[in-house]
Amino acid sequence: MKNIRLIALVALLMLGARIQAQNKVDPWPHYIEEYPLWIDSVTTQPDGFVMNANGNVEISTPEGLAWLISAANGLNGCEPDNFDGRTVRLTCDIDLDAGAHRRFSPIGSREHPFMGTFDGGGHTIDGLYVAYNSPEYDPAFDIGMFGCLKHGTVKDFVVNSGLFVTGHHLNGSEFFDGCLVGISDSLSVVDGCIVKIRAGSAGGDDQFGSIVGLNRNSLVRNCAYCYGDNDYLVSRNGGGIVYHNLSEGGYADAEVVNCFFYGSVKGSYSAQSFGGIVCFNESDSQGGKAVVKNCFAEVLSRLNGFMEYKGSVVGYNMKGCVVENCYGHIWNNNGQAGLFGDNQGSASECAEFLPTGPCQLETSVMVGSTSTDIMLDALNAWVDMQEDSSIYKRWKPIYEPYYIPMFEDGIEAVGENNGTADLLSVYPNPANGVVRIEGVEVDEVLVYNALGQVVKRVRNSNEISVEGLAEGVYLVRIADAEGKVYTNKITVQ
Repeated sequence: MKNIRLIALVALLMLGARIQAQNKVDPWPHYIEEYPLWIDSVTTQPDGFVMNANGNVEISTPEGLAWLISAANGLNGCEPDNFDGRTVRLTCDIDLDAGAHRRFSPIGSREHPFMGTFDGGGHTIDGLYVAYNSPEYDPAFDIGMFGCLKHGTVKDFVVNSGLFVTGHHLNGSEFFDGCLVGISDSLSVVDGCIVKIRAGSAGGDDQFGSIVGLNRNSLVRNCAYCYGDNDYLVSRNGGGIVYHNLSEGGYADAEVVNCFFYGSVKGSYSAQSFGGIVCFNESDSQGGKAVVKNCFAEVLSRLNGFMEYKGSVVGYNMKGCVVENCYGHIWNNNGQAGLFGDNQGSASECAEFLPTGPCQLETSVMVGSTSTDIMLDALNAWVDMQEDSSIYKRWKPIYEPYYIPMFEDGIEAVGENNGTADLLSVYPNPANGVVRIEGVEVDEVLVYNALGQVVKRVRNSNEISVEGLAEGVYLVRIADAEGKVYTNKITVQ
């Protein structure tokens, strides 16, 4: 009888665990790996991929974009085509998720790099699913929408929805992951691209940048990653724009210029290094420089993990490398990180900023002949003083609800919140007593004054007292139980 009861109890526990697992929302939907690959679904050249007599291509359908994978990599009966000296152009917005979920494979590889120009024409790409995260499968290639560029160009489009998750590059393997490009090499250019999808590395020895993994002797310009609801970015090493910005062999400078990062970062406790713009900024001192200029990063949650190098701008700025006119802020860092994890190179006119009102810099900076303590003015002053300022995106102020500058064109919103923010209610407002928060399960509330100082902190409560605070406008930062972050303004009377 005891054995029967024991078996019944075990069965009940297993059933309960199964129900609990079914009801639990997986923070990283690993089931995406069960989606079919586009290269297995589109096995012949579709109508949406049109090549003219000069070898230039126009793409007008999801199938056409998927066929570029086979054309570049030599799959599905194609001879590998590097598109050197030719242009592949999007002629319309592309929704890769129309119909059925499919996973995207990298366009180009180290063996067959993409060497042409991919021109997005200002269009959007939706439903970009890139997932290689099985512990049984270690992909022996660099992962991104583009695996490897070699004196190639990727420019002018927005990745508007989808998911990018990698993991299990094991045993210290030297592969690089980036939402757009795994490796950008040998005078390649990534310009005017915006990524607004949930992204990160979920395990293994990954080296991840939200735009580019390795930027070697190449240029990343006018790019942004902006997704406020990300709940994971880096399992080992990560960069908000570029993981490794490397000038090597005196070949050319490696540059990350006029870019921004806006996202929540939750490194695992095995994480080693993170930089809000670049994780590692490195030159081998053979004539070239690794340079980061006119960028900013807003990191929406503290950098967890026992990280060796972590900074809101650069994790490790190595000897001979340059960081100029860059700004950073980490919410709730409690002294955990500054602008740099370690700075052995040159850093000039860099400052922390307060993401309230006009984004005031902690200290004034000189940009050419302009002295300012407002980040928006500093960013645009740098653009205006460039010899060819037209190649750089200008910036506009966004005060509601994000309090950060954004590019004047190419982006409408910094991220998604799955509709939860529509349910969020902070009342009464104005207030002089207890303020109530409805619509989310609160983990922590921070109240900032106009100087960016924390004046109130409450944990695990949907009520916060503002009694005793001076009259004025305050910024309320709300972190929910799932790690999502919301901001709101309240007026204290």
